[in-house]
Amino acid sequence: MEVTRTELQKHVAKVNAVLQETCDASDPAPLVQLVDGTITLAPSCPAALCRQVTTDLGVREIALRLPIPDPRSPRFWVAMHEQWNWKGRHRVCFNQCGLRLYVGDRSEDAIQFLRLEWAAPILDDDGIASYQGKHAGHPHWHIDRSALAGQEDYVRSLEILTTPRSQGGPEEFSVATVQNDAPFQPLLDFSWIKDMHLPARAQWMHTEWDGFKVPGPHQCEPTSLDELTHWWIGALRYVSAELPR
Repeated sequence: MEVTRTELQKHVAKVNAVLQETCDASDPAPLVQLVDGTITLAPSCPAALCRQVTTDLGVREIALRLPIPDPRSPRFWVAMHEQWNWKGRHRVCFNQCGLRLYVGDRSEDAIQFLRLEWAAPILDDDGIASYQGKHAGHPHWHIDRSALAGQEDYVRSLEILTTPRSQGGPEEFSVATVQNDAPFQPLLDFSWIKDMHLPARAQWMHTEWDGFKVPGPHQCEPTSLDELTHWWIGALRYVSAELPR
């Protein structure tokens, strides 16, 4: 998908408007910025609305508070990005976009637990399109490991399971032989969950998929800027409606 610079700037204004709405922002200052084809949250966001967070890849970014349970004591935060490649002086081509959801009040570190991502296909020398992850859905949801088992809990379970008895001679290790002052149920390792792509726009009800052919009916790119804008608006309003439940 290619658009003009002017069209992209209008798109940025619409994304900013829906962020103002979902974050219950009374300050009219822009919440997003467009720099060199990349749309991100603006560093000048009011302090009452934002905070620094760390992605699951260890990258620091700005996240906006969602007024959940209320604006004075937010527990959920959203970060976003959108990337375009320049195609000449006045046109840009869609590359990828995504939002990340974090949980944690201001007194603690906010942990990333959910992502929604959409990437354009890659064309080879013969013009054949393929998507990141081969069969992965585009767009897609990612459930991050911390949503199922926090890192500290998982590390603790490993320590308990691999610590032998402090008294007595050597013996065969098993979960049943582990001793601990406070009984602790070891948690499963959900580190693999980050590699799961859960399609957000699968069309399997319209087109049968053989399980191998790509692109599949669960893979697409935005066909227009209006479609991408509506996707952002729907995604932000949807998570804002679902999280309070």
